[in-house]
Amino acid sequence: MTLRQATPSDSALIRNLAIPAWETAYSDILPEEQFTYMIEKTYSDDAINRQMQDGHVFFIVYLAGNEPAGFMSLSHETEGIYVLEKLYVLPSVHGTGAGRFLVGKAEEYIRTLHPGKNILLELNVNRKNKAVGFYERVGFHIDRTVDEYIGNGFYKNDYIMQKTVKG
Repeated sequence: MTLRQATPSDSALIRNLAIPAWETAYSDILPEEQFTYMIEKTYSDDAINRQMQDGHVFFIVYLAGNEPAGFMSLSHETEGIYVLEKLYVLPSVHGTGAGRFLVGKAEEYIRTLHPGKNILLELNVNRKNKAVGFYERVGFHIDRTVDEYIGNGFYKNDYIMQKTVKG
């Protein structure tokens, strides 16, 4: 597997990777109206470009043969804390280690920017998402529960999970 940092010209690719990943992750959790609202709010070209302008760094993971398989994004929220904003892999590559690879690369990226420092890595995950178990297996723990209003009458019902990236 290989990784490269995304640019604004990758917004369509990111959206095309996000939709099938989201369908697998959220079709049994979210009502269709909320799913559609969140996809448009988060993965339109404008939304992705705005996130990049706001400092979110996107990375795309490729399988052998240069086939895109998923993506992640990170943001630096406050001193000592990064947020794994997104981590999605195509359903066809679940179980291949692509998700674990992305988490490892997120940690490596943080260590490169903050050598020798311990940094907290946080993420939001829907409380009913099967990915909770994955995140626990790669070292995250549930820190707290949040219900965040996201607009249009919808809420995110998430866990905030954390792990320490040792410098």
